[in-house]
Amino acid sequence: MESDNIMVLENLGMEEIELGKFDEAKEHFLKAISINPNQGYSKYMYMGQLCEGLEAIKNFQSGVNLMIDEHKSITSNKLSSQDSQESLSHKISTALCSMTEIYLTDCCFESDAESKCEDYLNKALEIDPTNPEVYQLLASVRLSQQRNEEAKIALEKSLSLWINLEPGNQSIPSYETRISLIKLLLELSQYTQALSVLEILQKEDDQVVDIWYLYGWCYYCMGQDSLQNKENHLAYWEDARDCLITCEKLYYKTESDDESILKHTQEILQNINSLVKPSSTSDDDHEDDGGDEWEDFSADDSDDYHQMEM
Repeated sequence: MESDNIMVLENLGMEEIELGKFDEAKEHFLKAISINPNQGYSKYMYMGQLCEGLEAIKNFQSGVNLMIDEHKSITSNKLSSQDSQESLSHKISTALCSMTEIYLTDCCFESDAESKCEDYLNKALEIDPTNPEVYQLLASVRLSQQRNEEAKIALEKSLSLWINLEPGNQSIPSYETRISLIKLLLELSQYTQALSVLEILQKEDDQVVDIWYLYGWCYYCMGQDSLQNKENHLAYWEDARDCLITCEKLYYKTESDDESILKHTQEILQNINSLVKPSSTSDDDHEDDGGDEWEDFSADDSDDYHQMEM
């Protein structure tokens, strides 16, 4: 009835994304952009998600420019609410985080990748210094620069912004973002903080393969770091084994397709079992699961119990 209706085109594109019809969605967002390129930032945000590399950056930047203009207008309007200002500030900083992630991944070999990351994150902090995702990404950048102490400070700031909030608070980062946070904490040997986040995620959903894998990996690393205390490191490895057995069971139960997690889980289990004899209960549990049998390695067969790469 109205083939050039911007609202219809954008809503149709959103529904097509939900249905996995990404090419059709892209076509409708592109049409909406061609009809009205200077108003409405949402279509650019969706296009940024549908595109890759520098094309995604271009769309995100167009959307950010429109949001910044709208933010200035709202800020200058004395009748505008504080909530609307804060909401838009959060959207801008989140979009800048998305652009930073692209330069950390798809566009990491671009000559200006590092400077772009710095620019985007500085702008994001200026616009919304209460967004924990910004500090988490800053930690990723600092890690890539081998500035580990600064990365730790950034993660501490990120955690402080949400760790004590009540469950369901909108300021708490997404489940996936917190999974990424745990990986960063483990890379920096921040095991206590990693366990705190894992416990929160477990309460929210304990049927996620990743959290049991990360639990196991965390306890395994804690055991590695306490080799001078035999009682402690054996206890940590037993905890690691319990978590990794749960991870392996869930992997098959949920029909997960992340083979890298399964492979690493089995590697760690084999390494632990070569050093700490499994209890009969653990053996029975594993056999009941129907998964592959563990292969016991003797101390001679195992080169050493070095810390594996995540």
